[in-house]
Amino acid sequence: MRPVAVGETAVLDVVVTAAMTVHFDELGPVHPVYATYAMAKHFEEAGRKLLLGHLEPGEAGVGTAVSVEHRAPAWVGDRVRVTARCTAVRGNRLTCACRAVDASGRELGRGSTEQAVLPEEVLAARLDPRVRD
Repeated sequence: MRPVAVGETAVLDVVVTAAMTVHFDELGPVHPVYATYAMAKHFEEAGRKLLLGHLEPGEAGVGTAVSVEHRAPAWVGDRVRVTARCTAVRGNRLTCACRAVDASGRELGRGSTEQAVLPEEVLAARLDPRVRD
């Protein structure tokens, strides 16, 4: 992995869709607002966006941790900006602080992600469904 500077950021802009609202497999629809699990996905995506520009040929990144504190609702049609900011690089791991805000700057959520960088062939071997540990 090429160096990632602490403080470097990546931004992901999304518009909340009905598919991003709270709907559980067994329980069905719950709330017509931006789901915490959709926010977690967007935190991971923003962190990955930051990492991709630093991977060397033959390297791949994989998420290892995500945390989300959901602080305010957003509704279908709302614009959300997710920012991932590098807070640490330790060996092959990149940690980002993440924040989601709406178009007015109101904080919707905050949290963090961690990704590990591995050789592509190592990750492919770990993800091969024929080899389950």
